[in-house]
Amino acid sequence: MRRALAVAALATLTACGSTAAQSTPTTGGSSVGSSVLPIPVTLAHPIVDVMPYRLVTGVGREAIIQTPSGAIIAGGLVVGDTTTDAAQEIDLGAGKVTSLPALKVPVHDTAGSQNAAGPLVIGGGNSSEQSVVQQWSGGAWSVVGHLPTTRSDLVAVSTGGRTFVLGGYDAVTPAVSSVVSSSDGRTWTTVGSLVVPLRYAATAVFGAKVWLFGGEASGAESNVVQTFDTATGKGQVVAHLPMAIGHASAFRFQDKVLILGGRTDASSGAMTDQMWWFDPATDKFADAGKLPYVLADAAIVTGGNFAYVVGGESPHPISTILRITFTKER
Repeated sequence: MRRALAVAALATLTACGSTAAQSTPTTGGSSVGSSVLPIPVTLAHPIVDVMPYRLVTGVGREAIIQTPSGAIIAGGLVVGDTTTDAAQEIDLGAGKVTSLPALKVPVHDTAGSQNAAGPLVIGGGNSSEQSVVQQWSGGAWSVVGHLPTTRSDLVAVSTGGRTFVLGGYDAVTPAVSSVVSSSDGRTWTTVGSLVVPLRYAATAVFGAKVWLFGGEASGAESNVVQTFDTATGKGQVVAHLPMAIGHASAFRFQDKVLILGGRTDASSGAMTDQMWWFDPATDKFADAGKLPYVLADAAIVTGGNFAYVVGGESPHPISTILRITFTKER
């Protein structure tokens, strides 16, 4: 977890077209080399557009929860390495961002989940790691439970009516191996372990199986691709990224995974604008092009043939929302 200097709420959010001062993404070439493997399948070509509306203030390392109209984002780091308790709702159809009541506990390096319990913000940290689980219900946030231990830098996924928390940092172990699960956000049970303990991994879900791409372990970025089977509690290393990377984002598109950006060096914080396709059927990677700017620690929400990349760091927290669409397969 990146230590926060202070705790503060974001300024009131406005609809699209805000004229508030914005953080400017850092543009430039990717640090990724030419080692991306060929993939013997047809692929859709990702098209990345910068949306005309933004978050009112740049934020990264936030939780994101999908909603029928778009997404809720909550917590995160704002400019100055400050942890925020602010929450925002994005209406992707209307292109509108509005403020929500603040979290009870400000957190960054946190994770979001949506299941029968409703929207959850899980763990994270501020001046120290947190175990708190916060739920959005009835127009307000409340603390509904706690993880078995403190955990920041984690990822959370929902499948089979349950939320699974994987990886992270507990202020003792550099990277946590245990996987915990809950159906309501209140009671958590250990259900297995990662083969390679990691924090800041990118994830995608196929049925009962969670795929984790890269991450950070022992102060270095990792190239490990591993799976965790939520039905059996078993993990497996299945492939390796073309290069070590952490703090990336990923999402499933049809039967493939698109991996976006990330950090290529844990010490310097160097970032990349590279995108990769990954085929779980063959464990192969392919070059998918580049983002408009280097990016790490961004949140993603998907729907149909669209994906939206919200905020992130480039290298400072940014307010930009990207939309990814796809051409016909080539």
